[in-house]
Amino acid sequence: MTDHYQMLHKSAADKFSIWDAAEIFEYATSRFTIIHIELLKDKNHHSSLYQNAFVRHIIWEAEHFVFPFINICAAMNINMTLPAYLNEIIFLITSFQTEPHLDFEKLYAAFKACPHESAAHPVNINRVVLDYHHAWWKYKFDLALFQMPLRMSVAMVKELVTGHFAQRPKMASMVPSPITHTRSDDPLLQQLQVLQPEVSHLGMELSRLLVTKLDATREAVAALDRLEDPVDELHEAMVASHAAVAMLQGHYNTGGLGGPSSVEPFPRL
Repeated sequence: MTDHYQMLHKSAADKFSIWDAAEIFEYATSRFTIIHIELLKDKNHHSSLYQNAFVRHIIWEAEHFVFPFINICAAMNINMTLPAYLNEIIFLITSFQTEPHLDFEKLYAAFKACPHESAAHPVNINRVVLDYHHAWWKYKFDLALFQMPLRMSVAMVKELVTGHFAQRPKMASMVPSPITHTRSDDPLLQQLQVLQPEVSHLGMELSRLLVTKLDATREAVAALDRLEDPVDELHEAMVASHAAVAMLQGHYNTGGLGGPSSVEPFPRL
């Protein structure tokens, strides 16, 4: 590792932590959520010019609040799980940037059709705040020149995130915990070090799933056990009922009961 590379890596590590990553991605999710909410409120049919400007702005959102920090996480071996809605939006934007057949009109339609998760979920209730910096969606952005900053430092983004969580303190406890990996200069060893905690995490999740299934199975078996006695009692009652009917039928056939023999008093069961 060269001295220059070590200096750059140390600089990034000094300015950026795993919790910074988690909070920045939550902040980005909040921004995309309010953008989507405002878009759904607008019932107007917009021109291609408007849709083009809209797409340019949501790409700006991804390029300033998501993509750089995904890259930093990758360089620092931080494995982040993006919020579900943010994951969907980033997939749409990445597809637009890499697939020639996906134009800005299709991205606009796809973004508008992508739901921002359930409004009843506790995270989503607290996700949107009152004030956002660079809130371009509040203005006629399609009629003005593009005015978003071309570059934003990590410190600037962290300052925005701090102000965001100050408006919703409870959100800080809802941010998912990140996973970090040991760094190695050997590519093969690096991959093994990344895989080890991933496999361990997968094993824990599988164990949790199996425990859940076993608990459900135990509950089902217990329910069947509780039904066993009533079913046995019902079976015994049915046997006794058939025996009584057979006995009465015999008495009737031998003349022990009144009535003409041509009448069938007990239909076949």
